[in-house]
Amino acid sequence: MAQPILPQAIVALMAQRAHRIHHYLWHEVRNSWLFYNEATRNAIRALGWEPPRPARRPTANGAAPILDNDSGEDFLYMHRQMIALVNTKLAEIGQDDYPKVEGWQPIPGSGDVDFAVPPAWDTGDAGFNSFLQETKSDDFFTQTIQPWEAQYGDAAWLSSVSLGELGARIEFTIHNRLHMRFCSEQDNMRPDVDPNRPDDIDVSWDDPTYNWLGDTYSSHVHPWFWKLHGWVDDRIETWKQANGVTGEVAWQGTWVGNMPADMPPHALHALLTAGRGRRMHEHQDNLKKLLKIVQSSGVRCHFYDRIELPMSIPITRRAARSKQRIA
Repeated sequence: MAQPILPQAIVALMAQRAHRIHHYLWHEVRNSWLFYNEATRNAIRALGWEPPRPARRPTANGAAPILDNDSGEDFLYMHRQMIALVNTKLAEIGQDDYPKVEGWQPIPGSGDVDFAVPPAWDTGDAGFNSFLQETKSDDFFTQTIQPWEAQYGDAAWLSSVSLGELGARIEFTIHNRLHMRFCSEQDNMRPDVDPNRPDDIDVSWDDPTYNWLGDTYSSHVHPWFWKLHGWVDDRIETWKQANGVTGEVAWQGTWVGNMPADMPPHALHALLTAGRGRRMHEHQDNLKKLLKIVQSSGVRCHFYDRIELPMSIPITRRAARSKQRIA
C-alpha cells in the first residue's frame, strides 16, 4: 500500500537553517563534549552550551555511549519535542492521510516495497564502505536489528533499565544504524569541513532537496526520519507500560541546548519557528558563534561511527533498578 506523503510545508519548515543548525549542533556538542580540548569546552561554556549530560566517552578504540547519566533521556526528550512541533503543524495543515507522525510498526524488513533499503555505494573510505555493507545487509537485519527491536519491546528487560539507559542504547544501536540503513548515495555530500568556509556551513546545503539521512544537518528533512523517530518515541510508551508509569514521565534529562532563561525546554521549536524578534535574533547569533567553535574543533560525530556496545541481547539481566516516579 502506498504510503502517505509528508506535506511539503513540513519539509520546508525542517529545511530552515535555524532548524538544521540547531539539530546538527545539539548532536555534535553532546556527543563530542568529552573529545574536545579544554579551550573548545571553555568557548562552548561561554555560550551556555555545555551539555549537562555528555552522551559518549572516549575508549581505546573509539567511543562508547554513557548509559548511566540520563543522557539517553535528553535524546528521547529533544526528539519528542521535534515530533510535537511537526504534529502541531500537521494539525494546521489538515492533510487527511497524514494527521500526525506515526512510527514504523514494525521496522520494515528487507524487500519492503514502501521502504526499500538503498544499496551501499563506494564512499572512498574502506571503513565506511564496510559499515554500510554490513548495516544494509539482510543478515544484519535478521541477526541484529530484529533482536534489538525485540529487546526494546520486551517488558521484562524494560523493567530492568532506566529510561535514560534505554534512550542511550536505542540512540547508539538501532537508531544510528537505521539512519544509515535507509540512507542513499548522494550526488553531493556536505563535507565535515568546507575548505572554503572552514568555520561555517554554506547556505547551499539549506536547499530542501538536501535531506540525506546520514547527516544530522539534513536527516530531519527526509520523510523517513519521522517514521524512524516515531518508532523511537513509541518506545517511551512501551517503557512506561513495563514500569507502571501511567502519567507523564518524571524527566531527568530535558536538555535541548541553550535556551533563554525564562523559556521552558519545550518552547525550543516555537523559538526556532518564530523567524524574527529579539529572542530569535539572539538565538541565531548564539548558534552562529557556536557553529564556528564546533567547525574549528576538528572533532566530529556521525551516525556511522563505530560504537562499543554489545550488538545482541544481554545473556543475563540485571535486577530491576529504581523506577522513574510518576509525575
